[in-house]
Amino acid sequence: MERRFVWPAVCCVGLALAVIGLVWAFGDHAGVSLTAGWAAALAVAATMALGIGLMAVIFYGRRSRRDRAVDRTTRRDD
Repeated sequence: MERRFVWPAVCCVGLALAVIGLVWAFGDHAGVSLTAGWAAALAVAATMALGIGLMAVIFYGRRSRRDRAVDRTTRRDD
C-alpha cells in the first residue's frame, strides 16, 4: 500500500483516539464501565476503518479505469 493512503488513515484514527480520550477525561462518564468504554472505542475504530477502506476501494477503482474498459467491451457486443 502506498504511503499517500496510509498517512490519512493513521491521522484519522489518531484524531478519533484523541477525541475519545478527551471525552473520557473531561466527560461525565458516571455509570459507564471500563468495558463499555473500550467497546465504544473499538466500535468507533472499526467503523472508521470500514469507512476508510471503502473510500480507498472507490478511489482505487476510479484510478484503475477498469470500468471504462468493461464499458467499451460491452458496447462492442451490442
